[in-house]
Amino acid sequence: MAITDTISSHGSTHTLYMAGGETFDIPGVRGRMERLEFASGIVLYRLEYEALDDCFLEMQGAFNEPWIGSALHIQGQSELLAPNGNRYTFDPNNAVLMRIDQHGSRFQLFKGQLVRHVGAASTLKTLRERLGGTLPAAIQEFDLPYGNSVHVRTQTPSTRLRQLASGLFSQHANGTCRELKLEAIANLFLSELIEGLEDASFTNGALPMWEEQAYQELLDQVRCSLDSPLSIPTLADHVGLTESRVDQLFKLKNDQTFAEFIRNERMTLAQQLLETGEHPVKVVADKTGYAHVSNFSRAYRAHFGETPARTLRRATNG
Repeated sequence: MAITDTISSHGSTHTLYMAGGETFDIPGVRGRMERLEFASGIVLYRLEYEALDDCFLEMQGAFNEPWIGSALHIQGQSELLAPNGNRYTFDPNNAVLMRIDQHGSRFQLFKGQLVRHVGAASTLKTLRERLGGTLPAAIQEFDLPYGNSVHVRTQTPSTRLRQLASGLFSQHANGTCRELKLEAIANLFLSELIEGLEDASFTNGALPMWEEQAYQELLDQVRCSLDSPLSIPTLADHVGLTESRVDQLFKLKNDQTFAEFIRNERMTLAQQLLETGEHPVKVVADKTGYAHVSNFSRAYRAHFGETPARTLRRATNG
């Protein structure tokens, strides 16, 4: 795996050539990146790192034919600068399907940010063969001649997608059947994002004004009451909607059920509180509506791939 370093006016730039190698150190950051290519043609990327300073990580592509990749930061934030000048945010609220043919894509990393990232990619030829000769309609726009394509589509990650991504960092991803498990999760991860894009293409109709108002009221109710028990039947009744219709609205707007949205909001707040280093785990559990620390810890680990205690230790150790 060849690695080169250059210096730009915005800090150091580190270049990674993605086409070979399995595990290698990332210069300029504390952490590791693993690349696994499986017999099925799926390629898995797992990254876990902390930037030592503001810098750029330049990615030289792994494919020389039409392809599609999926990616999610389950923790942390970075910015993707595409060769055409467009900028895209990578964070836990943005899952990405992308194809960028030109070399020179750069991830801007920010000092002190801990990033836990998952990606799965495949050539379109291989994917088409595995799907019986036809690509899903939602990704046919990615099927362009190889050369200058810069194609990026974002969506709100589903709870299922988050669970798959977190599973790649859990102890269950190891063992004698490690590669079988990792390959299965990588395939499911890419499939979930493709199907999420398909679902979104069928649900882009405008809502009546009163339903838009009900949706906004539910958002406000949840975000103001994360430290309290939230009854979905009571909230739905308050805005004059059935529970099933509330779920439909949140699937339409957020690609999540109402319960999944509430859980995600609780976890986002929990991470923010822990990263200040000012609140013990029990206090954070209380502030995010969990009566029992054990339940909170399980939910947090399933969401972020690490325990709340580890997040807190990192914050307090600086």
